[in-house]
Amino acid sequence: MMIVIISLAVAIVAFILYTIERKSKDEPIIWIDALKFSLFGGLVSAGIVFTTTAESATSAVSAAVTEVQALTQDMFVGSPSF
Repeated sequence: MMIVIISLAVAIVAFILYTIERKSKDEPIIWIDALKFSLFGGLVSAGIVFTTTAESATSAVSAAVTEVQALTQDMFVGSPSF
């Protein structure tokens, strides 16, 4: 539920900032651009919240790190044969 709340908040803030910026220049609001800014701002913030709050992400990363360490140790065993 936190993902939805944060993404909606970011989308609303992006829309407000866009309208303030357009009104400060005395230009009309282009609704397609406002929709794009709001949508992409919400999507990016939802992705960031999802990746930073996943409980299984830390276990998946630690498992990948141990596998990579084992593979790199296998690469450097022995002496070079140039």
